Amino acid sequence: MKIKNRIIVLLLAPIALFFLTAGHHFETDLAKKYPEMDLLDLFVFKSTESNKTVFLADINPKSKKDSFNFSSKGIYKFHIAKNKEFDKGQLFSFTFKNNEVQMYWDDQPENSLHETGTLIAEGPINRVLELDNGIKIWTGTTHDNFQGNAVGAEAFKHKVLEKKEYDLSTFDVGEKGNFFGKGNAAVIVFEIPNEFLPEDIFYYASTSLEEEPGHWHQVNHIANVLFPHFYMGYDDKLRSKYGSQGAVVDEEIKQNVIENLSNYVNAAGIQKDTDAYLKQLMERIYPDIVPYKIGTKAHYGMEKFNGRPLHEDAMNVTLGLMVGSETPIDDEVVIKLERYQPNFPYTIPIDKAYIDALDKRVKVVTVNAIKENEKNYEYLPQKDANELEGEPFNIWSYILIGMVVLFGVFILFSKKK
Repeated sequence: MKIKNRIIVLLLAPIALFFLTAGHHFETDLAKKYPEMDLLDLFVFKSTESNKTVFLADINPKSKKDSFNFSSKGIYKFHIAKNKEFDKGQLFSFTFKNNEVQMYWDDQPENSLHETGTLIAEGPINRVLELDNGIKIWTGTTHDNFQGNAVGAEAFKHKVLEKKEYDLSTFDVGEKGNFFGKGNAAVIVFEIPNEFLPEDIFYYASTSLEEEPGHWHQVNHIANVLFPHFYMGYDDKLRSKYGSQGAVVDEEIKQNVIENLSNYVNAAGIQKDTDAYLKQLMERIYPDIVPYKIGTKAHYGMEKFNGRPLHEDAMNVTLGLMVGSETPIDDEVVIKLERYQPNFPYTIPIDKAYIDALDKRVKVVTVNAIKENEKNYEYLPQKDANELEGEPFNIWSYILIGMVVLFGVFILFSKKK
């Protein structure tokens, strides 16, 4: 690597450490002020347990081992919609009080900032909570679940947006630039039976906080990987605005994203038709929500987004997409698979409260049921149920019609005689 590039990397290392100790780190003013409400990453994938889906969020880039790293004044929300318009769906919310976690459910994908919905269950943090409706919950601390070359990415971004230079050698710093690998994160993970979900979902997560009595603010929004950091450049005001919004299209933000992506794509010079490529890419990444087909293998790839598993190198994919490459851009950092496990909670807890616990699992009786009969989606098509209910009637109908036809034929032949 050239001496000039080494100097840039050294200069940007402290900046990268401050802004990128996690995948979505400190992207809004409120997130900087309240790191325990800062959303870092979001994963959605098929469970290894039959007919279940996993939702996992990383939170708080300042998380410490053996500490309480959540906020008792905020609400952590997982928004799950049936369509991109987000007018039908549901919402799972979590709060933390007295060293316990509370899970809530609402029959709409978005609600007011202060609302949680109906309490479903509660139990201690740092334990696997096994609800009697099949849902599992775990909350606690792990090593950061995101891996990537923070130093190289920041240097690359700086060169493109400030100097209009496309220089992949900024990633030559390799593993030394992986500040993500040095941090911890608070985690909320829950595994839910597919019967509670529609066949196709669109999702994002958010956090809201009561700063003063009666005054609630949305702290953050997360869906696509590194969306505000890469796609929105250096505009802190707009990034804070983005963090305060839901699944909406904001024209000011949209134009900012298009402008930044134009700089990346034009600097790379890979795409022949920049406008056509940007139109296609914007349809995938904005509004900032991610699709997933329930029960299928999750994949956050160049060709499509379908949820996001823990082990895929999503940063390489994001780099490839934003410059118009046909393949991912290698940031020279390898995903640490040893940070994950094949079964719930899929990430690896590091708190002594969990590790030393003789019984790591707690059976929990639900306080209220998720109102399946009132939900606006059905896992099986409604017509299947109707057909089953109507089947006996249909059989007798055919028998009756057959008898009428035979009687008519008998009368016809009798007259001819």
